[in-house]
Amino acid sequence: MDRRTFIGMLGAAGVTIGLTGPVGPFRAPAHAAVDPAPGRAPHQPYMHGYNAASLKSWSPRTDRWAKYFRSRVPLATRIAPFAATQANPDLATGPQLMNLSYDYDNSFFTAYKYDDVFARRLLRFWQYTDLYGSWHGMPVAGSPTDEPEHGVVNMPNPAYTDAAHRNGAKSLGCWFWPRGGEFSDYLEQRADGSFPVADKLIEMAGYFGFDGYFINQEAETAPADAAKLMEMLKYLRTQAPEGFHIQWYDTIMVDGELDYQDQLNGKNAPWIQDGDTPVSNSLFANYWIPDDAQVETSRTTAKKLGLDPYEAVFHGTENEKYGYNPPFDTRLIFPEGEPARTSWALFGSHFAWDRYPDRDNPDAQPAVFQRERRYWSGPNEDPTRTGRTEYVPWPHEDDGKPRDADNHKKWDGVARYITERSVIGSFPFATRFNTGHGRSFFLDGRLASEREWNNASIQDLLPTWQFWTRSGGSGDPLTADYDYTRAYDGGSSLRISGELGPQNPTTVRLFKTALKVTDGERLSVTFTTGRAGADSGLEVGLIFADSPEHYVWLPAGRTRGKGWTTATRRLDRFHGRTIAAIGVRVSSASRGAYSLNIGELALLGGDRGSRPKTPSHFTVDAAHVAGDSAEVFLSWRLEKRDVWYYDVYRELPDGRREAVGRVYDEVYYVKSLARSGSESSTRLQLVAVAPDGTRSTPATAKVRWS
Repeated sequence: MDRRTFIGMLGAAGVTIGLTGPVGPFRAPAHAAVDPAPGRAPHQPYMHGYNAASLKSWSPRTDRWAKYFRSRVPLATRIAPFAATQANPDLATGPQLMNLSYDYDNSFFTAYKYDDVFARRLLRFWQYTDLYGSWHGMPVAGSPTDEPEHGVVNMPNPAYTDAAHRNGAKSLGCWFWPRGGEFSDYLEQRADGSFPVADKLIEMAGYFGFDGYFINQEAETAPADAAKLMEMLKYLRTQAPEGFHIQWYDTIMVDGELDYQDQLNGKNAPWIQDGDTPVSNSLFANYWIPDDAQVETSRTTAKKLGLDPYEAVFHGTENEKYGYNPPFDTRLIFPEGEPARTSWALFGSHFAWDRYPDRDNPDAQPAVFQRERRYWSGPNEDPTRTGRTEYVPWPHEDDGKPRDADNHKKWDGVARYITERSVIGSFPFATRFNTGHGRSFFLDGRLASEREWNNASIQDLLPTWQFWTRSGGSGDPLTADYDYTRAYDGGSSLRISGELGPQNPTTVRLFKTALKVTDGERLSVTFTTGRAGADSGLEVGLIFADSPEHYVWLPAGRTRGKGWTTATRRLDRFHGRTIAAIGVRVSSASRGAYSLNIGELALLGGDRGSRPKTPSHFTVDAAHVAGDSAEVFLSWRLEKRDVWYYDVYRELPDGRREAVGRVYDEVYYVKSLARSGSESSTRLQLVAVAPDGTRSTPATAKVRWS
């Protein structure tokens, strides 16, 4: 991604150059003696990259697995900023954030939309991201596993696009050069002035459901090719639909010379705007900024072009190599006591997972989650208490010495500089605190599958603040975290636990909202303390826009048993008021150990709506049987309105249902369906679930074992 770290990628591209440096973002390609796709089933769909030939000839009818890698979740609209409920009310909302990172991991031949492993990287902090860029090398379809040809273009993982869209963030594919082949092959122009590759880039983004491209032309380029590339980008910009975003990485000059400017200036500005002609939407500026002069130049240059510096310039921070301690200080972009100079770009936020030595161990994931919270919410793991706790003189040079990359005390936290965003602006809103992976799967509070899984596509809207906790007394607040041992629906719930008593009633502020109460709305919370018939100590708090300093508390009452209890409260008395934030409080008159799990929190509309239609055309497209296991491909007709997701179950001989999968799509791949005893067929059910959680009657299909 820069003059020091992109070198490691050239080996994966089949390029040899006479420079040495640290290994870059891509891991070395697998050798023939190593299984390049551990854990992959024989027929399991996986993503791939695209070279010039495969781009020009692309069609969803000939791209073998294309229909299994579509994002179908539309881009959500974010609510207007409301400073009074921000973690830092004084923080300006203009600066944006680009997050260029891996998805689940960076394995070349195991890029799946979902899989059967818990210990994978899942992003839980979409509320700070405006643009997500996919940083993931992928081999061209049919490429040999021992010496793969990597594509210039790769799509973002559709599960990550689904999660990004659900949170109101755009998702970008990635263009990376150098690769093998002739670059001029990508620049073909028809007699009518159109560019076949550009046309296909637009078509593919539309089909796969993402929002544009991050362009990294990180190699010397012949002057004629550089000129033609700019012409193609201008064409791409004019032909792309509204909202399409092209971000240019600070690499080559107009004449094709590779010369990182570390800023937006007169030399590289034509890649953003050439005279009065738009080329790209924004610049990802390289990282090497020893003082604030370059950032000031970026801001000035953007304004001279008539562009908003917060829309056009994203100054970069490299975390993949340097972790929590990058060599150039973020305060050069965000000077203390002054307005931010530009927007911000992150490269390598995945380091919190990727650099952890025990990252593949399911039992070690709590440490990974803590690293992630420290990165996004700051060293105190609380977005209201950001800022480094160990001073680092700045600016400082990259002197080649160890950077103390895992010392979180040297990092301010993303929340220090970027305001939290939210999409919760209408009823219904429901969350089960499902982070998108689990060690098992639960339905209605009961264990429905003991298998591990990951699927970012079905990640719920997670708390806006992770975690904003306060004690109402002299004691420390309890701890809030996700619990993967107990859930109401999905793989996780929110747990609040610790020593609770009169000295520390604990408030956890959870969600930023803009929900106007009109008529008949209800609040519902499903919880368990593991104690039957006892006072739960739980209250749900509402903060209203007309009184943002105060909560209105709604007690949840007593538990009905040791399992899950659902408490529902009408909101009629708040008619005409707008809910600006939601939190919870736990308290106890006596001191002792306390643990509460919240399995669902919902704000439901006055119109209870109707049950979703039974899914139609539910079909087993193929079943590849091997002994008592089968890979199964399913399809149905997608309803694009009033459906949150689809659940796939199997009927067990004893009448119970086992969770098989969940997706918002019209196709689903089952990696391993196990035969039960000597049954001749297995009946599957498909259920549509509405945004308020209401389920349809099931459609059924059979997998035959003969």
